Amino acid sequence: MTSRLYCHAPGLQARLLGELRASFPAGEHVVVATDLVRSTLAPADEAREPLLAFAQQVCPEPLPLSAPSVSAWARTAADALLPRLAARPADAPWRLHVLRVGDPAQQPGPRRAQLIEAALLAELKERRRRLLRARVPDPATPRAPGEAIVQLALSAPDAGFLSIADGATATRLRRVLSRFPGGACDVPEDRRPPARAYRKLLEVEARWGLRIAPGETCADLGAAPGSWSWVALERGARVTAVDRAPLRADLMAHAALAFVRGDAFKWLPEAPVDWLLCDVIAEPQRSVELLARWLDARACRRFVLTVKFKGAEGDGVLRELADVLHASGGEHVVRHLDLNKNEATAWGQVRSAAGLVDC
Repeated sequence: MTSRLYCHAPGLQARLLGELRASFPAGEHVVVATDLVRSTLAPADEAREPLLAFAQQVCPEPLPLSAPSVSAWARTAADALLPRLAARPADAPWRLHVLRVGDPAQQPGPRRAQLIEAALLAELKERRRRLLRARVPDPATPRAPGEAIVQLALSAPDAGFLSIADGATATRLRRVLSRFPGGACDVPEDRRPPARAYRKLLEVEARWGLRIAPGETCADLGAAPGSWSWVALERGARVTAVDRAPLRADLMAHAALAFVRGDAFKWLPEAPVDWLLCDVIAEPQRSVELLARWLDARACRRFVLTVKFKGAEGDGVLRELADVLHASGGEHVVRHLDLNKNEATAWGQVRSAAGLVDC
């Protein structure tokens, strides 16, 4: 039996439970704290790695630990961690996340978590210095092949869990196991775009570890007022924006933007583009069908598309979206972004594009 702890954002517990029960029907899924769900997977489910949009982070095979002080935490965690890390090649990359989980009233304060992380790193340096040379300290650094992710999840000042995902496990769970601590990805504010929706595209770029590049071609469907087009133009890309309404005046005048007045759900490019961008407000089923049409036509190399829900619905649409993405044979992620509201965002690339897609 396989055990996992899933973290979710506030208000998304019911949706995560729905996803887990549909994805792992033979497993047991239990709420253990305010933002934590524990799943125990049956052998029939262990090899399946479905898309889970509402899981903010996963801790595979969590080991319960307890310690009464900061220094005791460092020793206890190092005792559990060192045999696993020492068995890997000395230069094999790994990350360390120390995060607070569970009931906010029971969690340790942020300062205590910082002290525990610093003490653990000092303990590792004292006992096995060379391991720290392979540690990846910056979450923005894209995941390397074979990279392990170590998570110390503190649910109380004296209690928590240690999760160690080796390189193979981290790669297999890459669509839900984020390289960002707790799965949270900060995006800077910018007053220049015409609307705040630009932050969703920036969050996808940060999570993916891939940005729209100068000279690439982008199709922005349902583009008005132009926030995603603005990001692509800032990157130096050439953009075709499709909408019934025009974009902001400065974007309409931009030399690298071509505006097509029309129905975003019917338009296809004459030649494949590098990026399909779509944050259109529409019935969720229509957005899924739009993406399926583009992938069937091989009309893009990469895509970022938001599916907006109606009310509390969405689970069925997400299963249809997952079917479309799996059928395409490419690399993909579906996730409720930190900046999403009642929606989820899919991103990925077609089968011929190289590289893994991160979250």
